[in-house]
Amino acid sequence: MSCGQFFNTALSQDFSPDVRYMAYQSYLTAPHLLHQIDNLGYSFYGKTVADIGTGVGILPYLLKERNLSKIIGIDLDKDFLKAARYLNNNENTAYINADGRNIPVKDSVFDSIFVRYVFQHTGMSDIFLSEIKRTIKDGGLLIIADIEDDMNIFYPDLPESSKKLFRIYSEYQKLKGGDRLISKKLPAFLLSHGFKDIKIRPYTLVFFKGSEGSSSPEALKNAFLLVQNELELVKNDILSRKLIASIEFHKGLNDYFKFLNLKDDLLISKTEFLITCKK
Repeated sequence: MSCGQFFNTALSQDFSPDVRYMAYQSYLTAPHLLHQIDNLGYSFYGKTVADIGTGVGILPYLLKERNLSKIIGIDLDKDFLKAARYLNNNENTAYINADGRNIPVKDSVFDSIFVRYVFQHTGMSDIFLSEIKRTIKDGGLLIIADIEDDMNIFYPDLPESSKKLFRIYSEYQKLKGGDRLISKKLPAFLLSHGFKDIKIRPYTLVFFKGSEGSSSPEALKNAFLLVQNELELVKNDILSRKLIASIEFHKGLNDYFKFLNLKDDLLISKTEFLITCKK
């Protein structure tokens, strides 16, 4: 089953809107994830791997044929895991419904652990990182992918309504204990917990259009859909907290869509970081 079939299968089932949004986000980001995996220079042969915050299991799906011993997707959301099991029930794949701060496995189980876009929600949680350190083997590889909103560039400037919406989203994550400026803080945090051989690799996604050429229309469409899907997952909670009015939420999103469809020159640069280290 290809990534497209993975997504279409998720859509064809009676899953919740949140699961569908997550499946679509996973589908859109799968090529980027594969690029990161291939550039690790790491052999998964015979390894036991964990994916903390697996969502609907796109990472276990992409790794299932890399001759690993076992990959375990861990997530707190039961609906996500129900979909993950349906979409990928491979014999070397298992799923655990658990909080990453309390993983029900023995010490030193995993050869490597993926933590993708989780620290932006947890912040620099000592409990979370200590649990990662407890469950990974000595010499095991920790692979972190996360965001750094300070590194995002927009030209021309974003509409004020969109700026407000993105600012509210950042404030919302802070209220939930998260941090959208987390990547630059993680290396020192990892070092303070005894991790070593820390390597930092920026990955920049650029969408542009202008007189000399442009990204494909599909790439610009995806730039919007990724933001839309991310915001839709938390929209009800943001509105219930009265952080922003519904009309302002939708105006910010609609104006961002219009911004992407400007006839003038346009550039969006979003930089994420892949951070690896060893126990």
